[in-house]
Formats: sequence, C-alpha cells, structure tokens
Amino acid sequence: MPADRCCDRLWTVMVLVMQTDAPLWDSLVLDGIDSVDVETVTAAFGTVEVVAKGRAASSACPDCGSSSARVHDRYQRRLKDPPLAEQGLVIRLTVRRFICGAVDGPRRTFAEPFSRLAAPHARFTRRLRRAPSGGT
Repeated sequence: MPADRCCDRLWTVMVLVMQTDAPLWDSLVLDGIDSVDVETVTAAFGTVEVVAKGRAASSACPDCGSSSARVHDRYQRRLKDPPLAEQGLVIRLTVRRFICGAVDGPRRTFAEPFSRLAAPHARFTRRLRRAPSGGT
C-alpha cells in the first residue's frame, strides 16, 4: 500500500508556511505583550502556530536584579492561545536561560520572563485563561 493512501482513500495534506517579517503577526497575536518577535507562522490541520522568541538583549535576575546577557541555554514553551478566525492558535516560544553574574547570589541561571504573555510554567496564555471557556 502506498504511503499516501489509507483505507483506499487518497489524502491531500496542505501545510501553509508563511515566512514573515512580523509586523502584522506581532500586532495581531502579540499586541503589547512583552518583547517578543515573531519568526514564522504555520497554518495546518486547523491550527495556526506562531513561532516566536524574546527580543531583549539581556534580562534581570529575579533574585538579585543584576542584568545578564550571557545565555546558558534555550528551551521551547508551547502556549495555547484563544482561537484566531476559528483556527486553533498555538505560540511556540523560545525561552533563553541566562547566567546570573552575581558571585554570591542564590541563583546560577534564570529564565527570561514573559509575564504579560503567560505565567511561569503555564501551558496557556493569560488571554486564554481570561477567556469565558477558561482555557479548556
């Protein structure tokens, strides 16, 4: 059986990838939310995925307040957002971990905050939490 056939039906899959310089998507999806840049937008299977990252060159340690531009690592957060034009909306956010420069500080590394977008460790944006359905 060919890979594109299932149960004797031919499936057509369309994936729309929009490379963007982001002004439209920044204003549409991330209007006034932190310092976030949109890198790409992909629409497939009823879901729009916005790939974004922080644009700040440095971040302040939440414990000692010292600013750091030394990046230790990066990781991805996947945040569900309210639907856009009847399509599910997901923000895939790259978060950087910075190295705290304070010698005797309690933290060695810390994640850049996106407090207006989502709470720490949350899987839903603050907008979705405020939505009538409550993020479910």
